[in-house]
Amino acid sequence: MKMKKIAIGIGAACALLLVTGLLVKGKGSSRPSQATVAASSVETSFVNSGSYEVPRFSRVRKHSQQIEHKAYTVDYNEEWRLPNWVAYSLTDQQTKGPVERYNKFMPDPQVKGATAQFWDYRNSAYDRGHMVPAGDMKWDQTAMMECFYLSNICPQNHALNEGDWNYLENRVRGWANFFGKVYVACGPIVSEHPAVIGENCIAVPDSFFKVVLCDMRGEWNAIGFVYPNNGTPHNLSFYCRTVDQVEEITGIDFFPGLPDDIENSVEKTYNKESWRIR
Repeated sequence: MKMKKIAIGIGAACALLLVTGLLVKGKGSSRPSQATVAASSVETSFVNSGSYEVPRFSRVRKHSQQIEHKAYTVDYNEEWRLPNWVAYSLTDQQTKGPVERYNKFMPDPQVKGATAQFWDYRNSAYDRGHMVPAGDMKWDQTAMMECFYLSNICPQNHALNEGDWNYLENRVRGWANFFGKVYVACGPIVSEHPAVIGENCIAVPDSFFKVVLCDMRGEWNAIGFVYPNNGTPHNLSFYCRTVDQVEEITGIDFFPGLPDDIENSVEKTYNKESWRIR
């Protein structure tokens, strides 16, 4: 008899939960759009799995050490004396601020092992090219200082650094301003036997990549770019790639924190109209 009462009680509780669930589900006059649901599920994933922008290697990478700074993460390659990649997010509020450009390049104090030095770039014909740009760090003094660590710097053609690469950096800030936040990963593409500069044999990249992810008011979009390390100017669309194409070139898995269905969708294509690229 006692067991029968317990069973009846459990059944009643289950029925109450079912009715409550149906009432909650039916509450409201309209359902959220599929894009909104997707974005919401990604936010939950973000809380559980870390930052969207931080990639991982799809192939084993030697000489790699990952370092956290205030505004960005860098995966440093001791063999190249360069970053494998840098990754950071940028909000609309972070695109502006009172902090002046630091202009003092220095070795990253967290790097273990061989590192570049300031003088390695002297008389090399290459700029000290930022991967995380100083223009994105005006919101905080420490962030500005740390973006001048040489772990964030690559030998870059001067015309590229001052021209088309700089234009892309400005466009990324524009997207952050317009949409509220972007997630960025970028870095060098280095050949098997690269040219080197300086006493510490800094590898000279053949090209540079950048990938950008953005929640465009409920619709997730991503785009990639590959820039040859030369000064030949082109319009922005010349450099556009899918994220999948950049992954194939670099061996890096971008945006692994996204749910697989969304990641696969945004990485296989890009929409120039969404990014306002002609």
